[in-house]
Amino acid sequence: MKHYVVLISWASDYEQGVGIVGVAHTLEEAKEIFNKNLEWEKNLAEENGWEVYENTETCFDAGKEGYYSQDHTRIYIQGVKQ
Repeated sequence: MKHYVVLISWASDYEQGVGIVGVAHTLEEAKEIFNKNLEWEKNLAEENGWEVYENTETCFDAGKEGYYSQDHTRIYIQGVKQ
């Protein structure tokens, strides 16, 4: 059986972190969790004028060009096996 974890990785002014947004038992459930949080991350990227590097149905990745390690957000779905 496969499970899905929605994760977020971020950095802001040299602080950084990784967090679990949610856990789901189907990809469809994971996408629902992902989409509920996606607007916030897209708004953050737009407000900061960040470059969008990936924007798919399972991953959104944006950051400050040339300074990604210092300023970015990435929310994505990761499949895991039991």
